[in-house]
Amino acid sequence: MSGEWGLYVHIPFCQARCTYCDFNTVTGMGEDMHERYVKALIQELAEERLPDGSLASIYFGGGTPSLVDADLLGAVIDQVRLKTALAPRTEITVETNPGTVTAEKLSRWAQAGVNRLSIGAQALQNHHLSALNRIHDAGAIQDTVSLARNHGFSNISLDAIYGIPGQTLTEWQATVTGLLALSPDHLSLYALMVEEGTPLQKSLERGEQRLPLGDLVADMADWAEKALTDQGLMPYEISNYARPGFASRHNQLYWKLLPYLALGAGAHAYHPGRRWWNVRGVRRYMEMVEHGQDPVDGEEILTAAEEMREYLWLGLRQWVGVSVPAFSERFGCHPKEAFGPVWLSLGNMGLVAWHDSRIILTERGRDMANVVARALVDAPLALSVSP
Repeated sequence: MSGEWGLYVHIPFCQARCTYCDFNTVTGMGEDMHERYVKALIQELAEERLPDGSLASIYFGGGTPSLVDADLLGAVIDQVRLKTALAPRTEITVETNPGTVTAEKLSRWAQAGVNRLSIGAQALQNHHLSALNRIHDAGAIQDTVSLARNHGFSNISLDAIYGIPGQTLTEWQATVTGLLALSPDHLSLYALMVEEGTPLQKSLERGEQRLPLGDLVADMADWAEKALTDQGLMPYEISNYARPGFASRHNQLYWKLLPYLALGAGAHAYHPGRRWWNVRGVRRYMEMVEHGQDPVDGEEILTAAEEMREYLWLGLRQWVGVSVPAFSERFGCHPKEAFGPVWLSLGNMGLVAWHDSRIILTERGRDMANVVARALVDAPLALSVSP
């Protein structure tokens, strides 16, 4: 399968762990470990077989990639260039925390080829940032955006979270309005997810905090959608908005179920028919790579039916929905042939609609996207498909 593919690079280091985070992150590792870890990333990449097609995106996620020395990230990009050509349109993103960005880092990232920043703002109220254990205050968000613009970054994304314990609609409106005033090119607005075993989950269990009611969270999402579209940031996925031409190329690889490699501790990769992941332990990962061992910890072989289901529920998260011709070309059948009764059920509930050659979620369907995904995952196939 040729076409576009992506590369995800996991940087697990953080100064502090956010209360809601269940990602594979570590705190307290010094710069010597940063350098050792990046050397392992480069060695892992050197031994990888790259997918066919063109590299659409390199994404440094974490963790806090902006915590490590900029030249270390540049060294990974240099290794990519040794393996494959980077097109002018290749999107190279670094996730950043406002408390870890400096003018020097911005300059060196730009020199290395980084052309997109994803800044974890999360909120504009210092008491919420403190409660989430973020290391920055609200002022640092504006300072970081201004600094990045001054260093020539023309593709800046901001993240924010709604549904935070104690958060009011007025506070959320102030956060969205304040972020819009920074003229971002892309905004990701995420409803807070309470993950098992996180400090947030334990605090809620003890009754120390309370989540906003569901109706309030829905009002937050609805208000933000109108505010962003009024300012020219159009929704292109349930949680993501962008100015024309600034939709995340990396995220679209995931939603279109295109191939992506992944480097680093706990990183997950995908190629049609197979998903695999590395060992989670940072030290274990480094030791395995240093000793010439494959750091892959497990894999999942996907049947054609499983890929159909995933292709549909990921694709439906996008505002444009799922292209029926593209589905038919990839899987050799029409979506109605594959999952006949489920479409009738979802349509009767007002969750999906068919427009010309596309299937899309209705407004109600977007609010109940998890219900649609579960229906597709559980639906029996209406025909036999080859693996």
